Amino acid sequence: MNEYPRSAYVHVPFCHRRCFYCDFVVIPLGNKVETLQGYGSKTVKEYLHLLYKEILSIKHKSPLSTIYIGGGTPSLLDPKQIKELIDLFKENYGVDYGAEITMEVDPASFNQDDLFGFINAGINRFSLGVQSFNDEILQKSGRRHLREDAEKSCLWLKKVHDCGLIKSWSLDLIQNLPLSKLQEWEEDLKKAIKFSPPHISIYDLNIEDGTVFKKLINLGKLQLPSDEEAFRNSESTNLILKSSGYSRYEISNYCLPMHQSRHNRVYWSGLGWWSFGQGSTSSPWGEKLTRPRGSKEYKKWVIEQYEHNLDSSLTNKDYVYKELDEKIMLGLRLKEGIDLYELFKEQNWENKKFERNLSKLIEEWQRFLESGLLLRKGNRFFLSDPKGMELSNQILISMFKWWDEIN
Repeated sequence: MNEYPRSAYVHVPFCHRRCFYCDFVVIPLGNKVETLQGYGSKTVKEYLHLLYKEILSIKHKSPLSTIYIGGGTPSLLDPKQIKELIDLFKENYGVDYGAEITMEVDPASFNQDDLFGFINAGINRFSLGVQSFNDEILQKSGRRHLREDAEKSCLWLKKVHDCGLIKSWSLDLIQNLPLSKLQEWEEDLKKAIKFSPPHISIYDLNIEDGTVFKKLINLGKLQLPSDEEAFRNSESTNLILKSSGYSRYEISNYCLPMHQSRHNRVYWSGLGWWSFGQGSTSSPWGEKLTRPRGSKEYKKWVIEQYEHNLDSSLTNKDYVYKELDEKIMLGLRLKEGIDLYELFKEQNWENKKFERNLSKLIEEWQRFLESGLLLRKGNRFFLSDPKGMELSNQILISMFKWWDEIN
């Protein structure tokens, strides 16, 4: 397998400020940033110059079928800057007719004119980071927008989708934020559904080191939903979304028919992708490479890539297959699950080793098969929905234990 990746992720690290749960690579610029001229524009332009250099450093490539511009807050950029970025790919990589070109937007960082500007620049799918429609929960989470901003953004996106100006859009919510008990969470879900987003992503809150939430928990000043409340929230998510016509095609993602995220499926399917920008991770042929998280370090790295030899992970070579445990983990996230026999065949184990390792894994998973968390049809294994997907960590931990033992 020696094909060039057909997908590219672009990281735009700028934000007005860092949310209390965020540990992503972001550069807070304050509330008054103007990315073309004015406050913060010099920082933005310097970064975009480096980003373009990095994109141009790849010498051999194929036309792209998906582009995902994430962050940070890409909607802080002016539509002209988004157009420059997309045109750079069109001129130097090529972009397929019908390609999915997604951009993350934040309710507090764009207006209706910007939205039409982004569409004219080539964006045909948007991912809107609402997180909650509850003002108190938003404030407790460090979000800059209010319910009113989120509702306006949803209405604008619904309108341009209904008119056929974009192919799709997604609404993101975070489950189990502070103050988000069952009643508040169900209100968020029902509010989201009213805008008929073709795609909804439901992310569980994770407490990461270095975040405000982590510091508050260490000080005993942050109360989150209990494990029981969190599980009830998850059950309610599944019930409300399914009854509204949404299909759960991945652990954290629901959609109406024909609206799966093509770009994200590249990650879950173990295919290769380019990635550009500070702190981002690429995997064009199976081997992962994460760019430096610091601005100075990223600048130095880009100049070295552009002027000298590319990192070995970015040069065309034979495909490096992912470790079996990673392929199982990624595959189980999807509704269709995994064909264990096909995955095992890729290991080129001799027959006795093949059968022995397969038997050990199935034996390890037997209790999950009996409890209904894990289902089997022939050689295909997949998580039950909702219980198996909600408790998938138990199944994955047992798989990682098995992997350690056979290695």
